[in-house]
Amino acid sequence: MHKSVHLILYYKIFKLIKYLYEVVRNFSREYKYSIGKDILIFGWLCMDLAIKINNLEKEKRYQEIRKLSTAFDCLKIRIRMAQEINLISKKQFCHIQTYYGKEIGEVIGGWLKWSKINFENYNERNF
Repeated sequence: MHKSVHLILYYKIFKLIKYLYEVVRNFSREYKYSIGKDILIFGWLCMDLAIKINNLEKEKRYQEIRKLSTAFDCLKIRIRMAQEINLISKKQFCHIQTYYGKEIGEVIGGWLKWSKINFENYNERNF
C-alpha cells in the first residue's frame, strides 16, 4: 500500500488523540480517570498499531490490521458512551465522527481489504 495512505492515517489518528486530550481534560474527576483514561489509551493503541503495521512485511500485516480495527471500534464505543452520559456534547461527538472517525474507519477498512488479499495470496503460495 502506498506510503501516503499511511501518512493520512497517522495524521488523522494524531489529530484525533490531540482533540481527545482537550475533551477529556474537561471531564469531571470521576470520569477523567476511568472512561477518559480508556479513551486516551485506545487512541494511543491505534497509533501504536498503525506504526507497527507499517513496519511489518506485507504478508504479516493482516492480523495486526484486524487488531487495529478492533481497537478503533473499542475507542468509538467509549466515545459514544461518553456522549451518551453527557461527558461529550453532541457537537463534539459530531466533530469527532465527521473529521476523524469516518476517515480513519475508511482507511482502516481499505487497509484491511488490501492486506487480506495479500494474506490470502501468501497462504496460497505457501500451502
